[in-house]
Amino acid sequence: MSNGSPEEKDQAVESMTGTVDHWKARIDELKVRADLGKLDVRDKAEKQLEVAQNACLAAYSKLRDARHDAAASADSVRQSVEVLLHDIKKAFDAAQEVIARG
Repeated sequence: MSNGSPEEKDQAVESMTGTVDHWKARIDELKVRADLGKLDVRDKAEKQLEVAQNACLAAYSKLRDARHDAAASADSVRQSVEVLLHDIKKAFDAAQEVIARG
């Protein structure tokens, strides 16, 4: 991504944005499931989902900055977003586990 054309970089940002969008949709679906659950389960799940949502917001911010900053190191942005995606998955999985045990 770092040596690619501006179009290739835009495509990479779009792809990562799509991935974050996918996780955000999954988080929203799980929030609905948590809302239907017991109060104690809901509280535990909501804490994990908040972590996941914050990671999504951070990823969107990084991607937005990369899109507007031509000097941004694409590899650095990609690595940062990959770490955030890992954090999103970890928090999502933890919330999903809480709800499943419900």
